[in-house]
Amino acid sequence: MSSNIFLKYSFISLLIILFNLCKLQALENKILFKINNEIITTVDIYHEVKFLKIFNPQINDLNNQEQLVVSKNSIIRDKVKKTEILNFVEEIKVEDKYLIDLLKKKYSEINVDTIKNFENYLVENDLNVNLIKEKFAIELIWQDLVFRKFSSKISIDKEKIRSEILKKPKKNLRELSISEIIFNVSKKTEFEKKYRKILEDIELTGFKNAALIHSISDSASLGGYIGWIKENNLNEDIRKKTSNLKKGEFSKPILTSSGFLIIKVEDEKKYEIDLNLDKEIKNLIEFKTNEQLNQFSRLYFNKVKKDIIFNEL
Repeated sequence: MSSNIFLKYSFISLLIILFNLCKLQALENKILFKINNEIITTVDIYHEVKFLKIFNPQINDLNNQEQLVVSKNSIIRDKVKKTEILNFVEEIKVEDKYLIDLLKKKYSEINVDTIKNFENYLVENDLNVNLIKEKFAIELIWQDLVFRKFSSKISIDKEKIRSEILKKPKKNLRELSISEIIFNVSKKTEFEKKYRKILEDIELTGFKNAALIHSISDSASLGGYIGWIKENNLNEDIRKKTSNLKKGEFSKPILTSSGFLIIKVEDEKKYEIDLNLDKEIKNLIEFKTNEQLNQFSRLYFNKVKKDIIFNEL
């Protein structure tokens, strides 16, 4: 059954739940759907919305129905990955040093200074510390799984990279802070409808919230935010279609191997190429490697998701 079955569920009941999120004791812990053998309940939805609000406060600008969709999509991403991961490992567990590094990165984003304070913060917000750690562990194990499966397929031409760097101008280059929305459609005839809806949501709620609702990328949980990227490091096709974008503007959909990509320029600054050629080559190889791994990750996720059984209960 399609992953959209959640939207077909009685929204009256679910919206009542969301209107009363502050009263968890009053919630009926009702099973909503299953992803293979994983049961998703109203309380799961409640906690997912609370978790997302911690790292994406802009979600408060969404109406209850939109928050429901964002929460559903986030849970599906985690459960699909978890299902596939458990085909390779017996339990969702990573070494403490790797988990701690990721936790530090996460809690620093919300101005928390220690892991202990972060755990206390989660408890104060009625969130299960172990379940949140499992979410982050899934993220780490999925990245490792993708690397193990696809690293041998990464194609990097070091000499071509060297030649590209030497040909580039050295001054007044742009470094961009960018966000993305990646979306797919099952039929070509659905493209215009989907694109119009994304544009409407960008207009009404902003790009970050539209990414939360519509993007199929892992960056969706961050409102589509990717970070700072040197413009010359971008894929040639993407660079051509974003070269004229100014701060606050976004591109038209760009067809990629893993879906249609919309890029927004959040900010920009000028930089000069480092005269250390070896360093520039190393940085560009790392960027292109991560770019290819992210593409493999999305393709792999979409393939796995097609084999997942969704059942409304």
